[in-house]
Amino acid sequence: MTKAEKIKETLFETKQRRQNQKPATYQLKLQVKTKKRKTLLNKVFTEAKWLYNHILFNEIDRNPNTANKIFEVNVKVKDHLETRPITLLGSQVKQEIVSRLIDNIIGLKEARINGNKTGTLKPKRYLNSIPLKQYGVTYKLDFSKNRVHIQKLGNFRVLGLRQIPDNCEIASAVLLRKPNGFYLHVTTYQDKVRVSDTTKPISVDFGIENKIFLSNGVSIDFEIPESQRLKRLQRKFSRTKKHSKNREKILWSLRKEYQKLSNIRKDCQNRVVGLLKHYDTVIYQNDAIKGWHEGFFGRQVQHSGIGSIKSRVSATLEPIVLSAKEPTTRECFMCSSKLDISLSDRILICNCGWKAHRDWNAALNMIKKEFDMDPNHILRLGWAEVTPVEWMTYARILDSPYIRVSHHDEAGSSRIYS
Repeated sequence: MTKAEKIKETLFETKQRRQNQKPATYQLKLQVKTKKRKTLLNKVFTEAKWLYNHILFNEIDRNPNTANKIFEVNVKVKDHLETRPITLLGSQVKQEIVSRLIDNIIGLKEARINGNKTGTLKPKRYLNSIPLKQYGVTYKLDFSKNRVHIQKLGNFRVLGLRQIPDNCEIASAVLLRKPNGFYLHVTTYQDKVRVSDTTKPISVDFGIENKIFLSNGVSIDFEIPESQRLKRLQRKFSRTKKHSKNREKILWSLRKEYQKLSNIRKDCQNRVVGLLKHYDTVIYQNDAIKGWHEGFFGRQVQHSGIGSIKSRVSATLEPIVLSAKEPTTRECFMCSSKLDISLSDRILICNCGWKAHRDWNAALNMIKKEFDMDPNHILRLGWAEVTPVEWMTYARILDSPYIRVSHHDEAGSSRIYS
């Protein structure tokens, strides 16, 4: 068997194995304590930028198969070109950088064919991500010592290595430079097996006042707005001169503040998605959250990121998605009669005697429509209640100063717990 046939057979086996697996990415933070190590990492990102810009203007070298033979590039310095060596990038890293550029060019070409207005690729001022394609060659993890070895860069101590499970298959990774440090995003493939704590279904109603409203009467609300420090830095940045050192310094502080707010927002989203993983069946309605963001509620949607929660639930939990045309809010859960309510009416009162929060009523309607069950049977099963075990899980996962949890009962009243 020739080398090409072996590669072809291996790719076929990997493709067959991927059908029963799901991807999962883990973020590891590199511990860079010395100035020498930090300078080394900054230099490798600079070389990646040089290579990208060089290939952008030299179509002769725009070939992934020969990119590993590029050992020096021309860099524009003020009004002339200087030759700089490429010493910290491995052959596979060079090939992946070229492949990225080719993918960008193809994407722009397809966008033009579809009738979209596009510009041209411009040289990068910063390049903050480096692909590490092959595990065991471009990088390798040492679980016993909590270290990662990166090709041509050496060993680094990392935080977060224990979150990677033992029975997963480690694939490619990306080395990232962020305002608050250097990170490694490791992609793994795991079996499509999700173990839940209960067979009780849960439905999720996305909203503005209550970002997440569950069918058991629990509402989860959080917003991470712009901080006062961010606004102050924005004012300082607007008064600086272009290309000045002070402008670059404030810009870096702005990026760090944006990164901090993004991390807090992602932490809240992770807690909500982690909570929903404890349920065997998750149901939600395909609401047009993008329309909310473009309408009157853009700030609330942006500060919470409920669109990201919806996309992550759809990608990781295999939920049941109801059509947006299904009447849930304006339909009584108990008698299915149509109700004329406005957006300001938060408590729904029906002639049949049913009284509940409008978002809770919508969440219960999702369960009723999906399982085609009698409302009284749903209540007898306890699907509209919070068990003590659930409260313990909620208290453990949603323990954050940025998240407010409330519980609503059948009388329409609510109790705030955090």
